[in-house]
Amino acid sequence: MQSPQPGEPPQAAFLMCRPFGQEAVRTAPIYRAVSDRLAREGCAVLSIDYHGCGDSPGDPENQALADWAVDVLAAQSQLRADVPGAPLHWFAMGLGANIAALAALQCETAPACLVLWEPVVDGPRYIARLLDMHRQELAREMQRSWHTLMTRGGESEPVVPGNVLGFPVGPRLHRDLLEVHDLPLREIAQRGTSIVIVVQDPQRFEPFALNTARLRVQAVETPTNWLTIEARGTAIVPQEIPQTLLSTLRPHSHE
Repeated sequence: MQSPQPGEPPQAAFLMCRPFGQEAVRTAPIYRAVSDRLAREGCAVLSIDYHGCGDSPGDPENQALADWAVDVLAAQSQLRADVPGAPLHWFAMGLGANIAALAALQCETAPACLVLWEPVVDGPRYIARLLDMHRQELAREMQRSWHTLMTRGGESEPVVPGNVLGFPVGPRLHRDLLEVHDLPLREIAQRGTSIVIVVQDPQRFEPFALNTARLRVQAVETPTNWLTIEARGTAIVPQEIPQTLLSTLRPHSHE
């Protein structure tokens, strides 16, 4: 966990929920850079790896969204114990946003603000994108077309459940993804949590924003495909991320 300067009470505490698979690997420098920035601004920051992911133990082939939501709840409890009294905000990208949304419905004390960056809103389409990027990345690495790799290189079509982009998608996670079609935004807002959705296509969420003052939708001006190897290792933070997170430190009216 990162903390502000010694002797200074934190303005807020941030729980950072990572995305899944290659997106988690390739956004790791972004999370580090943003965490450093928040700490300099006087915030405590905790980033977590879910069970079976990153440095956390567990069978990666036997994970599910509900299991990972429990990890988020445990991390929230730890952060509240370490930084008592500070407003608690959550930040999550990709599939991590869906995990955070699920956890936000279950936690005893709802987070003050939930920032969801490009959440998955169509599970089957997300699966298809993973499979397509698997083909593209392997073809790029081998400098051959996917058709050539299939016919001459002995490669087979990626499938789920199975290993995609170097990460296993087990049967439980596969079933969960097939059922992802939306986010429980109204239910989360009813618990008193302010929600910020940051997406390339904000129109999908605008009807929700019209129905609650607790939901703000903004467009990503600099979208990045975190599934491509071209994004690997970049520490160039899209300017909207720190701007959005720092904006949660300012109170908003919900009258």
